[in-house]
Amino acid sequence: MLAAVLHAPNDLRLEQVPDPVPGDAEVVVAVKACGICQTDYLAITGGRMNWEPGSITGHEFAGVIAKVGKGVEDWSEGDDVVVMPIGTCGRCRHCQAGRQHYCVDGYVIGGDGQPRFYHGAFAEYCKVPASSLFTKPPTLSMEAAALTEPLAGSYKGMIAYSQMTVGEDVVIIGGGSMGLLLTQIASAAGAGTLIVVDIVDFRLGMAKRCGATHVINGAAEDVKARVAEILPDGPDVVFEAAGALQAASLAFDLCRRGTRVNMFGVIVPGTIPLSPGHIHFTEIRMDASFSVTPTVMRKSLDLQRKGLVDAGKIITHRVPLAHMHEALEIMRQPNRVKVMVAP
Repeated sequence: MLAAVLHAPNDLRLEQVPDPVPGDAEVVVAVKACGICQTDYLAITGGRMNWEPGSITGHEFAGVIAKVGKGVEDWSEGDDVVVMPIGTCGRCRHCQAGRQHYCVDGYVIGGDGQPRFYHGAFAEYCKVPASSLFTKPPTLSMEAAALTEPLAGSYKGMIAYSQMTVGEDVVIIGGGSMGLLLTQIASAAGAGTLIVVDIVDFRLGMAKRCGATHVINGAAEDVKARVAEILPDGPDVVFEAAGALQAASLAFDLCRRGTRVNMFGVIVPGTIPLSPGHIHFTEIRMDASFSVTPTVMRKSLDLQRKGLVDAGKIITHRVPLAHMHEALEIMRQPNRVKVMVAP
């Protein structure tokens, strides 16, 4: 099969590799669509190095079951499926407490954050444990279904962790793919005023189409002053989804008493100055969220199936796997959001 194999930073090669063969309790999925996550891009370009040479990345995907291994029940060749890219042992204290993404003996498919690794979906076929599968709703396109995992992560952060409720005022810093999915979720959940901050007008235009009531270009406006103008009493929730330390610092600058802050996007090393006394007397509540669980994957599928969120709305580019290097060039452009790859 054709696969994009990562040999070294900035050394991604399109190669013919053996077709995967399913083992016990595994299936092989014919990949129909796979999104490029920023974490994939960081691995390919050397921004993160927690991978082995010869890895195949890509973890936001959907497809059709092509082969079924021994012991697999309830799944058949030809089934349309969505894949959760992490899996768990089900035995450790974290799994049994419902925090499967903390699993001490888990696996990841094409991504990072777990001790065991399966090759990912920048390939024609991908082998996965059957326990990672969800049925794709028939009304959902393969491209939208492929974004179930990032949508699930956004739901987990905004609703399950930060507990946004109807009528609350929300500021989302960052209008990339996760910021736009967060915007759709906050809008569907009944946010009152919903502000998205970014430095690219293209993404801010998409934010309006995803439900933002206001947008602010941080390169052209004083964000703190503009937010204060729109929300004189301050926001209820501030989400950092830009992935930059400056955005994390800005998130705290926007807080009033009792604001809830979620550190969602920054995964790079570094620190920002914070005053414990200020946090104490303002009672700012801090949270964070990474990865997904089966519960939020199911919720993500339900949101899409019911038409409350359209994950496909954030797709700006579509590239064949054979042109994977063109997709990486697109990732460097400011006027893009989600780039989809299809074999």
